[in-house]
Formats: sequence, structure tokens, C-alpha cells
Amino acid sequence: MRIPEFQNHILSWYKRNRRDMPWRRTKNPYRILVSEVMLQQTQVSRVLVKYPEFLRAFPTLEALAKVPKRKLLQIWSGLGYWRRALYLQKACSVILRQYQGKFPRDPKLLERLPGVGHYTARALTCFSFGASDAFLDTNIRRTYIHFFFPKRKNVSDKQILRIAKKALYPIWYDRTKHGISPREWHYALFDYGALVLKDKKINRQSKHYTKQKKFEGSFRSFRTKIMRFLLEQPNQKATLRKIETMLKKSGSPYSSKKILSSLQKDDLIKKRRRSYSL
Repeated sequence: MRIPEFQNHILSWYKRNRRDMPWRRTKNPYRILVSEVMLQQTQVSRVLVKYPEFLRAFPTLEALAKVPKRKLLQIWSGLGYWRRALYLQKACSVILRQYQGKFPRDPKLLERLPGVGHYTARALTCFSFGASDAFLDTNIRRTYIHFFFPKRKNVSDKQILRIAKKALYPIWYDRTKHGISPREWHYALFDYGALVLKDKKINRQSKHYTKQKKFEGSFRSFRTKIMRFLLEQPNQKATLRKIETMLKKSGSPYSSKKILSSLQKDDLIKKRRRSYSL
């Protein structure tokens, strides 16, 4: 498919099917960073519920940077991948300390922040500041593979980005012709990949594809059980014995030592004698 044909197809579909989400109604970099971190490996439906609650609790970068870890994890509960909450808080602290509370506009500087990778840095500069870099996530990758590599296997992101840059450039360079910004163009790609192509196994054609393991019964699921158990306890604290009893009832195939050690390593819990706390 030729790029102009691809652009017209995506944009005509997008005009009729655009999704409205709260983080698309703002250009505030803090609010966009919160949404991007939440959306990492988490379903949109869950983020739609948690996002407004989180911003009510921590409406500004300063508020999040200074909140005690216990309260942060209480609000984050339900999203999983608990380390993301700590990375998000640390990133806000760095922005306050090194950049006087102002987000850098250079994606390479943003990539130095805890928990911010190549995609998140470019998504943040695009959605907040209108930057015109091409970038990929699961849905965007799926869309490009579907149209430009339909029968190929082991497609690299480098190959996709060559086309993505060509597809983006005319939109950015001549907005009067296409009537859309890089921000909206990427939203259009997101939505097409998520809604039209969601049931197709296109991303298996990607060189970078890894199959996500089932959550239920996984090591990660029992980490979450301990985190939720501690959040329910007075002062978010429990003895090793109580934790081991809970894990036994849950049918954990993993030792309490292994799970607790991994949570300590991630700085999610602390040990004092034979008790653990957030």
C-alpha cells in the first residue's frame, strides 16, 4: 500500500471512530506522563477508572513527589506492576530537583528518568509539546505490520520506523492538506490497532514479540497478593507467619522467602525482624 492511501484510510476511519479519553483532553505533561505509565501493560478500561482517582489524590507533580510511599501504593492498587508507581514518583522527584519542575522537551533527557523508555519519552513530547517524532507501541506496530508487512515474519521496529517516519512527515509538514497534528495522527494509529485489529495475531510477526504470561497463578500474581494483604493490615504491616499463612491458603507454589525478597529488591516492602511493611 502507498503511504497517501494508507493515511487517507486511517484518517477517514478515525474521524468516525475516534475514542475520547481524559488524557487526550490535556497537554499537561504531568497528566500525560501519569496516563502513559499507567497504560504500560494495563488495559485501557482499568486505567479509565484509576486515572481520575489518582489525579484527585495527586493533582500535581509536586504532590506526587512528596507523598508517602504507603499512600501512593494504596491509590495505585488495582493496576499491578507496582514498581511503575515508584518509578513515576522518582521521575517526578528528578524533574523537581534537576529541572525546577519543568519537563524537558528533549526525549533523550526524558529517557534518563526512572521508568521512562524510548516510547514513553517520545509519546510525552508528542502529546504534550507537539513533537513530530515517529514512535511505536503495540497498537501502532500492529497497524503498520498489517498494511505494509502483511505476509512478512520477524519484522523489526527499525523497518517499521522507516515507514512510520515517511507516513508522519507529510502530515506534520503540510497540516492544511491533512488537517491533523502528529498528536492526532498517533491517536488514530492507536485506535485503529486497538479496535479494528485487536483480535488479529499480527504482532507475532514482529521480531520483538514476546508472549505475555497468564497472570493468575504466576509469580507476579502472588507478589500482588502480598502487596494487597499488607495494604489491608493495620499500619500496612504483618508478621512473616501471617504472610506465610495467607500464601498457603492461596495455594502459592513459590516460597514466601522468594516472593518477599523480590518485593524487597524492588523497594516495595521493608523487613524489620520478622515483620514486613510497606
